[in-house]
Amino acid sequence: MIRKQPSRPMGRTAFTLVELLVVIAIIGVLTGMALPALQGMRELARRSSCGQNLVQLSLAISSYNATLGHYPIGTQAKTGPVLSEAKGFHHNWAAAILPMLDAQNVYDAIDQNASVYAKQNEEVRQLRIPVFICPSATDIRYNATCYSGVTGSTETPIDTTNNGTFILNRMISDRDITDGLGYTLFVGEMLSAWEEDLGWMSGTRASLRDAGHQINAELKRVRGPQTGVKPITPKYVGGFASDHPNGAHLLLGSGEYMFRSNSMDQKVLEQMAERSDGQIPQSWNSGSGTLQQIVDQPVPSTPASQPAETPDAETPDAETPDAETPDAETGTADTKETTKPAANGDGGDKTEPENQTPADAPSVDGDTVLPNGATATPAT
Repeated sequence: MIRKQPSRPMGRTAFTLVELLVVIAIIGVLTGMALPALQGMRELARRSSCGQNLVQLSLAISSYNATLGHYPIGTQAKTGPVLSEAKGFHHNWAAAILPMLDAQNVYDAIDQNASVYAKQNEEVRQLRIPVFICPSATDIRYNATCYSGVTGSTETPIDTTNNGTFILNRMISDRDITDGLGYTLFVGEMLSAWEEDLGWMSGTRASLRDAGHQINAELKRVRGPQTGVKPITPKYVGGFASDHPNGAHLLLGSGEYMFRSNSMDQKVLEQMAERSDGQIPQSWNSGSGTLQQIVDQPVPSTPASQPAETPDAETPDAETPDAETPDAETGTADTKETTKPAANGDGGDKTEPENQTPADAPSVDGDTVLPNGATATPAT
C-alpha cells in the first residue's frame, strides 16, 4: 500500500526576523510623528478651557459694574504702596466678584472686617477656585490664581496713582476709562513662584500684575532662579506669564480675550494696560510706527503752457459787450443775477442766519463727578 505525502502550501506561513523588525520600526516612526500632533491638540483644548475661564471672569466683572456702578477695587490697604507680604488688609478684586461667579457661600464665609491672612479667613484662603486655574498651569500652589488684575502700564508698586483699572483703594468706573473698554486690559494670565505665592485672595502681586514686562519674561525667574538675576523686592509687581507655549491670554474690558505671543510689541501692551492715555491705539499704526496719511483727491493744476487768463476790470470783454455796457434806456449796467436754489428744492433763496446752533449738537448733562470716579445723577 502506497501512502501519499501531504502537500505543502506554496507560500510562507510566517514572517522573517528582518520583516518583523521593519514593521516595528515603521510603527515606531508613525507613533513618533503622531505624538506631537496629539500633544498640540491637547494644548489647544487646554487653551480653549482657559479662554472660557476668562469669559466667566469677564461676565462677573461686568455684572459687578452693572450692580454697583463701578469695577471691583484691586486691593485694599491703609496706605500704599502695597508690599507683597502676608500682613495687611489686602482684600482684592478676585474675592469681590465671587457672588457673580455663583460662589455666594464662599463670599459669605469671608470676614470682611479682618485681614485676609487672619485666622478666621484661613479656611477660605486655602480653597482652590476652579475658574481661577488655567488648565495648562503646572507647579503652582493649590490655592493660587492664574489670572491677575491689571494695575498699570509700567513696573510700578501697587498704589492709588497707578494708571490701570484694578488699583489700590480706588473704585474705577466707566467714566474713568476714557480710552474705551475695547482698548483697555482688565485681566492677564500670570504665574507665581511657589515660595512667593500668597494665594488667590491676597491683593498683592499674587493676584495683580502690570504691563511693564514682555509677555512670559518672568518664566525663567518663576521656574527657577538664574545666575545674575537680582532678587525681587516686596514692592515688585511683575508681568504676565503662562505655561501656554509662546504666549499668554489677555482680557479686555469689553469681554474680548486674545492670545498674544511673547514677541508682542511692548509699546502696544503698555498702551492697552493704561485706562486713559488719550492716544491713538498703537496697534492701528502702520508697520513703520507712523500713522497712515489720508491723501485727498489731487486738485488739477493749470498747465504752464496755458496760463490762466486774468480778466481786465477796465477792458470790457469783446464776446460779452453787455457785461459792463450801460443800458441805453436806463443808463445803468446790466448785471446778471444768479439765484442759488435752496437745498430743499423749493426754488426760494436759502437764508442762513449767523450763530445757528445745530439741531444735533450734544447736550451736557448735569451729572456730578465724585472724587472716586463715580457719578451722581440728579433725581428727576
